[in-house]
Amino acid sequence: MVITFQNVSFKYVDRYLLKDASFSITEKEKIGLMGVNGSGKTTLLKLVVGEEKPVEGTIVKSGNITINYLEQNQTFKDDETVLEAITSRSSKEHPIPDYEIKSALNHLKLFNYQALCKTLSGGEKKRLSLAICLLSYCDILLLDEPTNHLDNDTILWLENYLRKWPHGLLLVTHDRYFLENVCSNMLELDHGHVYTYVANYSKYLELKEQREENEAHQEQKVKSLLKNELAWIRAGAPARSTKQKSRIQRFNKLATIEFQKDSKLNMSSIDRRLGNDTIEISHASKAIDGKVLFTDFSFSLPRYSRVGIVGDNGCGKSTLFKAIMGKTSLDSGSITIGQTVKIGYLSQELMEMDPEDRVIDFISRDGGSIDTLDGKLSPKQLLETFLFDSDKQYASIKTLSGGEKRRLQILKVLSSNPNILILDEPTNDLDIYTLEVLEEYLDNFKGPVLVVSHDRYFLDKVCDTLLAFENQKINKYTCSVSEYLANQTKGEDNKKEEKTVRVRTHPSTGKMRDRLAYLEKHTILLHKEIFEIDKKLNTPTSNYQEVNRLGEERNSKAKQVEEEENEYLETLDELDKALEEEKK
Repeated sequence: MVITFQNVSFKYVDRYLLKDASFSITEKEKIGLMGVNGSGKTTLLKLVVGEEKPVEGTIVKSGNITINYLEQNQTFKDDETVLEAITSRSSKEHPIPDYEIKSALNHLKLFNYQALCKTLSGGEKKRLSLAICLLSYCDILLLDEPTNHLDNDTILWLENYLRKWPHGLLLVTHDRYFLENVCSNMLELDHGHVYTYVANYSKYLELKEQREENEAHQEQKVKSLLKNELAWIRAGAPARSTKQKSRIQRFNKLATIEFQKDSKLNMSSIDRRLGNDTIEISHASKAIDGKVLFTDFSFSLPRYSRVGIVGDNGCGKSTLFKAIMGKTSLDSGSITIGQTVKIGYLSQELMEMDPEDRVIDFISRDGGSIDTLDGKLSPKQLLETFLFDSDKQYASIKTLSGGEKRRLQILKVLSSNPNILILDEPTNDLDIYTLEVLEEYLDNFKGPVLVVSHDRYFLDKVCDTLLAFENQKINKYTCSVSEYLANQTKGEDNKKEEKTVRVRTHPSTGKMRDRLAYLEKHTILLHKEIFEIDKKLNTPTSNYQEVNRLGEERNSKAKQVEEEENEYLETLDELDKALEEEKK
């Protein structure tokens, strides 16, 4: 099964997103799709599925190829339940086993199978869409930012799932660890051109650097030729040979060659006045609708610290930020902000922007410059640093992609010249190139940073301290997020080793079937018990000891579910092998 682009061009308004592009995607490849925001990554996915049509060239799909596409926004029937949304995609030719559905839904934190789709939040709908794409049959899977708004443990599960994925994969993500571990090929969009690499993410970076060095060398050669040709053009008729017409044509051709370069400007911020008093949190507790988020949390933000905040979706990370910003109140405890503090706050939601406003006007308003060690960066320089070229700077905001709007929002926050940064999921919808610019800025920022993110690479690169939401508590760790997650996994593995290992001696197919039946019934029972615990946790209470006990009980049962589901899959594999041997 192959999808082939043959000299494909696609134009948006007056700009080519693809120009004379030729490449192929097969059912055997796992491809990471690279490119800055607005370069056309989502458009390319839509061209593959046929939602967009090329202005030139052809897209050929072999055979009866089946494609699943995870879009940014998915719609469901109002009267459809979570379970029905998936089972309706099952067929006689490609049935979806019940245990696979429940296993995927549990890992994606969709525990209420009978919930109506219309009652789901935006994040829950995205996770349900992901489950449908993974479980229903296809030859090639297209995923557009699948890790956005996923918990770290869910991202790790998805990463392992896709590593074992037996079909073709075309993936857009800013998660660099995810790209490194899942993809074996890279496809890069750069100013309308397409470059292919047989490489994972780290090898791709090496090959890309080599390509750019070669292009720089080629550019230097062209400039040298242009210089000689220009001298000849200006020499006057007596000094020219009889080949002047062909040489003039050659000069004109050389002059039309374009070489694209990304701007590299210094983003080192100056040391702004910030006293010893920054942000002081004392014995803070907060519950929403009776659900306890955190209790008795105390923390003093150090002067030059980089603090990453991690935890499951809905655990209270954004609520903590809103409490710091005075947008919500605590149930108990206090938050004190120093007198010299000027906070730059980036929320998850896009700020209001006039769609008719020009990009440069939006940034220029209210100052729009950043003080650096080398002087002020003007709005134009700022925009160039964040990969807005001259055309984009004078375009209206309504022409920007979602990622470009997010990039503009971050730039607006930085241009307010804060001395403390509070960033809520800054990596969502950003391309890797912008992330690198942001990481460089944060590395040189002369003030403390608080950041919520599920991007492991970003947190590893930026942060020196972690605050982890765990069982209605916020615990402090001085390690990287990768070390934190590895320690969590190691702890779970040690607990598994302490349990008595069930030894299977001469297993028969009958015993395997009995075990599968038991596991299926028992995991359903465990899910019901977890559901009852969740109801208790959502009941208003001031008994935090009971809340902690219930939280620990829930985690224990959730781990048991995961172990039994893994055993179910292993037993099912053994049963399949045994049945195959019996046939022989």
